[in-house]
Amino acid sequence: MSTPPRFMHASGLRDLLVELHRCPDRWGGPEAEALLSYCAQRYRGLARRYGQSGEDAATAAYEALIAPATRWARDPWGVVTTAVNRTLQAEHRADGLLCGAERARHLMHEAVHDVTRIADHALVERDPAFHVSGIDGDVEDSTPTEDVTTALVPPYVALAEAVRVFVVCGWPDDLARGALFLICSRLMAAGQRRRAFEYLRRHPEGWAHLDLSQEQWTQVLTVVLGAQHPDLATTDLGRGLLWRLIAGQSREEICGDPAVTRVLAITAPLCLEADRG
Repeated sequence: MSTPPRFMHASGLRDLLVELHRCPDRWGGPEAEALLSYCAQRYRGLARRYGQSGEDAATAAYEALIAPATRWARDPWGVVTTAVNRTLQAEHRADGLLCGAERARHLMHEAVHDVTRIADHALVERDPAFHVSGIDGDVEDSTPTEDVTTALVPPYVALAEAVRVFVVCGWPDDLARGALFLICSRLMAAGQRRRAFEYLRRHPEGWAHLDLSQEQWTQVLTVVLGAQHPDLATTDLGRGLLWRLIAGQSREEICGDPAVTRVLAITAPLCLEADRG
């Protein structure tokens, strides 16, 4: 009958963690490897609950194991389990919000809904919200959505082009996709740009996970969905980025429009972080 590894017990784990702290090179040794392998197995079920792998659980466990609080805790395994659970939960939340895990941690207890991915909707091309009208001068949204015309450019193509416009203006690709997918999912639910705009402007899920102010988020919405003023309804500013791309305007043409590029550049998260620094 083989003797179980010492790290199975609280005192043995504490001793091992102290030794590893004093001699970090030992993390490449057999005992440390056995510890991480055990963590992957121990937390595999927990990882599966949040759509993660055993390796993800082992990585989360390693981060907890090297923390000073763990090696001096009365119940180090309890500390590790709690930390792994929180990390896996944050990673799962980050996938839903299309943001980083650290940002997701701050939103764990906020009423922020997961972003709907446009690719998840098989009927997106037939959704009235992604059709265009008013090409010959009619005011869009002045009639029910059933009266709209067929989209000239597939919505998924227009969405991909919109992401590229954001990136050209300094947005990280993942945050650009997150913002646009959130806007489009609400547009599909609302059926009209005006309704989607008003909902997104008032609710915090947009600016919260992008770390924007409400004013900055409203500027982004105005670029994407158009300025919500009747006098501007038949202008490029009033129609918005998505409408223009679906109606056939090129990405190059839109990138030459300072009304679009200026707003996206000053609201780009990286630009905002630099200003804060």
